[in-house]
Amino acid sequence: MLTSFAPRQKQALRLALFDFDGTLCNSAEQIVSAIKKAGRDVGLIEINDKQARQSIGQGLYHFALSVTNNDSDKANEFFDAYRQNFRREMKSGNIYVSPLFEGARKTLTSLIAAGWLTGVVTNKGRNGLNYLLKAHKIDELFDVTYTADEKQPKPSPEMAIDAMNECGVQTKNTVLIGDTIFDAQCAANSNISFVGVSWGYNNSDILTQNGARVIVNSFAQLQKSLDDIIP
Repeated sequence: MLTSFAPRQKQALRLALFDFDGTLCNSAEQIVSAIKKAGRDVGLIEINDKQARQSIGQGLYHFALSVTNNDSDKANEFFDAYRQNFRREMKSGNIYVSPLFEGARKTLTSLIAAGWLTGVVTNKGRNGLNYLLKAHKIDELFDVTYTADEKQPKPSPEMAIDAMNECGVQTKNTVLIGDTIFDAQCAANSNISFVGVSWGYNNSDILTQNGARVIVNSFAQLQKSLDDIIP
């Protein structure tokens, strides 16, 4: 007997990939302080706040090369000092916990409830990412996380492509959300959509010029924007 009900089509998987520093987490104060201390520890000329802040998102080793005039030995020394300082702070229990941006947790939870898969693709190191995910109790909210310790740093598409492959999601159903030109370029190199956030470490004009489909000014706007891009 025929019925008036057609079989429901299975909804395609959708994946929201988030940058971490400057997108989910307001970590500038902690990163700037750590970069300046590592510079002093290895005898570099004083790194100023503007230099340190502008480095966020590009990956620590790339920044180390830029402030050592591409001296790989000195860059490695700086890189190691940064990591060692971070490990000492973690062990001491006195480490500052950078806060999440307002609405981040609520939006992640809402996206998951709406059937989105979620991930983190960050040029941060694995230890730092894991520490903050666990400190904020959001580590269980992500289906996949990649850092510059495992993959080529953004703007390489490696993190995004591997995240899509791991989650089984097509490029047309994936969006990267971030705050820097490196995020925008990673999305372009991966052939996925990019949503820029206005509260991070690059200005909105740079993100728009580098392909942002939309710039959101709060997490409250984000889910609607994602649903508009991938219904």
